[in-house]
Amino acid sequence: MKLRRGFLLLDALVGMCIISVVTAIVFFWTENQRTIVKNMYLSDLAARTVVNALVRRLMDCEVFPKLNGFELVDHDGKIVLKIEGRLFGYQFEGEKR
Repeated sequence: MKLRRGFLLLDALVGMCIISVVTAIVFFWTENQRTIVKNMYLSDLAARTVVNALVRRLMDCEVFPKLNGFELVDHDGKIVLKIEGRLFGYQFEGEKR
C-alpha cells in the first residue's frame, strides 16, 4: 500500500508540472500575439499617416509637425515618423518607368 501512495504522489507531481508548462506556453504565446498585433497596428497607422502627409503636401495644405501621435521629420527627401522611440521611414519615388 505504501508503494502505491508513492506512485500516486509522483503521478500528481508530474501532472502538475505538465499543467504548469502548458499554462506558461499559452501565456507566452498570447503575449507574443499581442506584441505582433501592436507592431502591425503601428506599422499600418504609420503608413496611413504618411499618406495623409503626402496628400496634404500635394494639395499645398499645412502639414502639421505631429499627426496621429507621430512626429513628422523631413530628412533628405524622406519622411521619417517617430513614435515611442521607433522610426518609420518613407520616401516618395515618383512615377515608375
